[in-house]
This record gives sequence, C-alpha cells and structure tokens, in this order.
Amino acid sequence: MDKELLYISDLDGTLLLPDSSFPDDYKKRLNRLIDMGLRFTIATARNYDSAHPILNGLNLNLPVILFNGVYLADFNTGNILEHSDFIKREVFQNMLGLALPQGIDPFIYTFGEKHQLYYLNATNPGSQAYIKSLEGDGRLCQVPRFDFQEEEKISGFLLIDTHERLEPIYQSLDEKHFDHLNLYFAEDVSMKGYYWLQSFHQEASKGNMVEILAKKMNVSLENVVVFGDYLNDLDMFRIAGRAVAMENALQEVKSSANEIIGSNAQGAVLQYLESIWLDK
Repeated sequence: MDKELLYISDLDGTLLLPDSSFPDDYKKRLNRLIDMGLRFTIATARNYDSAHPILNGLNLNLPVILFNGVYLADFNTGNILEHSDFIKREVFQNMLGLALPQGIDPFIYTFGEKHQLYYLNATNPGSQAYIKSLEGDGRLCQVPRFDFQEEEKISGFLLIDTHERLEPIYQSLDEKHFDHLNLYFAEDVSMKGYYWLQSFHQEASKGNMVEILAKKMNVSLENVVVFGDYLNDLDMFRIAGRAVAMENALQEVKSSANEIIGSNAQGAVLQYLESIWLDK
C-alpha cells in the first residue's frame, strides 16, 4: 500500500521552483496529500533557518533531514533530534593551509549555541552569488579571521572557485582525509564556470540520516522513495527502495535513478505524488 511508503524529497532543484520558492498553492496541494495519509518529508542541504521560512505553512509532521544530513530536526520547532559527527580542527586547518595561500575564500559552518556561517571575503562571482543567495540568513557572519570558541564545532566547509583552482585541493583532501571527510565537488548549478567543493564529516550524509529516520519510523528502506537532482542526493539513491531523479538533474544522478520525472520548474515532484494519491 502507498501508505506504507515514506517519501523524501530534496529541496533546491527538486521540490522548489528554480527561484527557490514553494508557492502557497503548492503547499495547499501537498497538505491535502499529507492529510490523506501521505508520509512525506525533506532532505536538504539547507539549514533550518533557511528551509523553514520557505516551507512555512506546510504540514510536515515528520522529522526533516537538514544540512546534507548533518542533523535531523523537528520542522515546527527546529529542535535537533539527531546530529552527526563534526570535522576535526586539524583537518580544518589543513584545508585552510591549502585554500588561503591560493586566495580561495572558505565558508565555514559551525554549530555551538546556534548555527553560524563564517567567511573572510567573497572575491569571485561564484562566492558573491552564494552570499547574495543568503540575504536575510542569520547564520552569515563576515570575520577578519577564523577564530572559533571552544564549544563551536565545525559542521562543514565550502570553497567556491574555478575547477582548475579547486581540483588540486579536492585531490589533496580526498587522498589525505578520505576516511574523515564526505566531499562533494561539482559545478555550481546557478553559476556556470564555478565549482563547489563542499565537505562534511564522513558520517554526515543524506543517506545515513535517511537510514536513521527510517529506523525511527520502523520503515523498511525498501519502502523509502527519494527525489533528487544533485550529487549529495546519491547517498539517498543508493539505499532507497526507489530513487526518482528530476529532468534537470545532473547526468550522474539520472543514471543512478530508477525513474526520471519532469523538472522542478514544472512542480514535477508534486505532480508525481498527486498522480499516485489522487488517481488511485
């Protein structure tokens, strides 16, 4: 039965429209399905402070997977239910030693009393576009140097630059810290010509947190259906009973999917769910 299935969707490039919105009409349509018994939640690279305002009004009564699987949270309160491990300070310092001499600007995600996103500068169009996308995000803080409090743990980091400049750093980190870091290296979907090198602790992935959530809900992974478009969704694709890729997804993601549907611009995830729940 469909009511035995758990549906989990990525946000950007998947559930959300290209302008990163989720219209009120979409919320009403999805709420209708949830009221009918659809078990639905999200797994996103966004932080709670970024995801909640977009989806406010959506009746997500299941825990949500946030920050690429760094933590599982209650959607209504933001309370963290599960948290993965953090990046060691010496690994972080190694990354800085590779990036800063090259004039590459790191973005550092930390978790202490609250989530923070620190950066020194944003000197290229890719970094500047990322800053612009975070307007109004309370985590963002420009600092003269990276000097964290003892209680602040490093959740992840992000480098944005050209492939030529980032590729040697990616290779070095992957070779030296393959057993500690979960690295993503791919072209920026919104700024062609620039690449993202993003990393979290090895245990922090959407796939690992999907397993934790499924266990909490006593749902078999065979009964999990996931939707995605980007490299950080592949961990979910590998473990879920059914993996659904968007038409606008990276080719690597499409190749790993059981099924390809329309684009996020068409609201294809919502259409897919309605086709199952309203047409039966």
